[in-house]
This record gives sequence, C-alpha cells and structure tokens, in this order.
Amino acid sequence: MKDGIILWEAHRAGGGGVELPESCIAAFEYGWELGGRPEADVNVTSDGVLVSLHDQTLDRICQNLPEHLKGRKVSEMTWAELKSVDIGWDDFPDQHVTDLATLFSILQKHPERNMVIDYKRVEIKTLAEKINEYGVASQITFACCDPDLLREFKKYAPEARTKNWLGGSPEKIAEQFNRIWKEDFEGITEVQLHLYNAVDKSWRYALDPEYVSEALRITKEHKVLLQVLPWHFERKDLFAILDLGVRSFAVDYPNKFKKICADYFTRHGSGLS
Repeated sequence: MKDGIILWEAHRAGGGGVELPESCIAAFEYGWELGGRPEADVNVTSDGVLVSLHDQTLDRICQNLPEHLKGRKVSEMTWAELKSVDIGWDDFPDQHVTDLATLFSILQKHPERNMVIDYKRVEIKTLAEKINEYGVASQITFACCDPDLLREFKKYAPEARTKNWLGGSPEKIAEQFNRIWKEDFEGITEVQLHLYNAVDKSWRYALDPEYVSEALRITKEHKVLLQVLPWHFERKDLFAILDLGVRSFAVDYPNKFKKICADYFTRHGSGLS
C-alpha cells in the first residue's frame, strides 16, 4: 500500500461549523464528497427522534434563533419544531438539523460511505438498535471518552468500530491512554489524541511529538488505529504531524486539510491512498 492518509474524519458533520454549517445534510455530503467520514453528535427530541446536534440547544449554531427557542433544550422540542429552524448562514441559507434516520438511509444507498457517531445524550441500546435497524453497523464508528461505554455499545452492535477519544492536559491524556493500554485496548478499534495549542513552542501542540510517536508505536503493536485531532493547524503543523508517521486525522477544516495533504504527499513522492 502506498503511503498516504488511511482515514480522516470531518468533525461536527462535514465542515465543523467552519467551512459549512454543522449538523445539516449539506455538511455531511460535503465530508463524504471530499472522501472523509463526517461526524454526527446525537441528541434526542421530546418525541424520541435521534438527531445530529452537538449542543443541547440551538443558540450557538443558529444566527436568527426565535426568542421562544433561545436556551431551550432539544430534548424539550419536538422533531417538527427542531427541523423547522434554519441553521444556515447568510451566504448558505435554508439549512436544517438532520435526523439520524436520514443519514442511515444514505449509508444504506452508499455502502462505500462511513460516518462517526460521537456519544452525547442518548441511551446506548436505543442508538445501537436504530443502527441495526438500518443494517449499517459496519459503516459506523462509535466514539466517546469512556472505554466502558464503548464496550457496552460493542455488545449491541459488534460490527461497528469503536473510538476512544482522549482530551484534556497532556497528563490527563497520558493517564487515559495508560488505562486502555493496560486493558489491552479491549473493545477499542481506534484511539484519538486531542492536540491542543501550546504557547512558545516550535511544535504547536501541548502534547509532545515524542509522546505522539510512542502512542503510535504502541497502538500499531496492538493493531489499533491512532488518530489525532489538531484543533488548529497550518501547513508546517500538519507537515510535522505527518512526519511522525500519523496517517489518521479528524479536522474542522476538511478542504484546507486535503490541500495540505496533497502538497505533503506530492513532495514525498506518493499520493493519498
């Protein structure tokens, strides 16, 4: 296999709320068209509809939210209320929160596509049952910060992949990583390290490159995929991460990411796989 990106994910649907509004169908299509795995965060409406939305309310992502919906939790709205709200931008209007059933229907029609579901506010069994109802478990990566929840989910949807994301300070990340390492990464197929910005360092991130390299070595030995989420990056930052041998990413800027990767692999004499 030629050198290249093994797998990359588009954070918060396809555009991370940066290149496109998050949580709408167009954002997911954007991530899929670029070759990534868009991510859905899960909330549940008052009438039991599973929807893709990171926050508990619409306040952050909606530019012109009606007064009566400000501060109101999604769990207190009906699906009809929620999907009527325009979460688009001035230059990208008429966008709406999507439900998981619609996304799963798209996966059914496109078996080559995949997506990530980040655990938020839904019962594990309920989510797994909906995934199994549509027969798309093999196209799903279930992600959360709790390895015990990943193992629980795996019992209900054994064909799905599971990703343990690790955030916080470098010390906190190391503590979490050591735990799942000691447990032989039981029930975990992917591990994601959050790369937060540091101050006054030539390497942009608080997590040292030596640690990322060592985590990559350990996960490879256990046949677990290591992924990083650099919350911010420029060309030199992404080049430095790629130089470590990391080949899986989650990003908020998918188009920017793809262009930098194309430049990197062109200079290294290989293309994106």
